[in-house]
Amino acid sequence: MSSKITTRLFSPRSLLAALLGLTALLGLMAVPAQADPSVRPVHIWASQVRVRECASTTCGLATSERLTNVTVQAFCQRWEEKVTDGSYYNHYWVEIITPGGWLGWVSAVYVSGGSNDGPIPNVPVETNSGPVYCEYP
Repeated sequence: MSSKITTRLFSPRSLLAALLGLTALLGLMAVPAQADPSVRPVHIWASQVRVRECASTTCGLATSERLTNVTVQAFCQRWEEKVTDGSYYNHYWVEIITPGGWLGWVSAVYVSGGSNDGPIPNVPVETNSGPVYCEYP
């Protein structure tokens, strides 16, 4: 795993919160919404799935919100810590936005459509050599 060091004026969470607040304040100004090609809907099939601040069970929770049988928006996925739940296991973690608007990570074990230790279809996979890098480490 390689780590990137970047300097940011704002944290991703505060920037997202500001953008969501501005969107609500402006009332979308009667402009038709455009689909963002960088996000994909994924379905969390399990119950009470915790959303982490990073791609590991050792990371803190990004929110107290727990996900149960819900569709969320995914940005990308990366190979990290292995998670096992019964006969399911996976090293991939998926970066998502929760229904409550929180940015965080969930194990691919709990996302529909994948296979044991396989990536979730249609969600970009981060690689050390590019071209996909998860924007919010």
